[in-house]
Amino acid sequence: MWVALAVLLGAIMLGAAGQICLKSGLLAMGEKPALFEVLTAMFRNWLVLSGFVAYGVSSVLYLFVLSRLDLSYAYPMIALNYIFVTILAWLILKEVVPPMRIVGLAIIFLGVVVFATSYPRARADTPAGRSTAVIETVAEQG
Repeated sequence: MWVALAVLLGAIMLGAAGQICLKSGLLAMGEKPALFEVLTAMFRNWLVLSGFVAYGVSSVLYLFVLSRLDLSYAYPMIALNYIFVTILAWLILKEVVPPMRIVGLAIIFLGVVVFATSYPRARADTPAGRSTAVIETVAEQG
């Protein structure tokens, strides 16, 4: 489980880095570029292309995570992305982060911490902590 959580954290961070790359690439195109310019930016702008690559790698890592953790546990953890993107936007893009947004991020962080503690301890005879009742029901059906 710890490896899956570490990979999930890496996937989340790559997703945040992808957001920063996309925004940086679009900022380099000037104020309010035309729709066609935005659509073709991924082929002409290395920052935009890097953002898409980061998303692609993040998605591959997330597939690994899904093979080891319940979706109902892994997916809500992606809420950490809100925190990472805001911090990176503040540090790299010099965006202003008002106090109420910081309060919101703190609430998200606390929610993720509470949520993270909800993962059941896996028994040795059940994959990914699923209850034996669910496994027995699936076995009976199939």
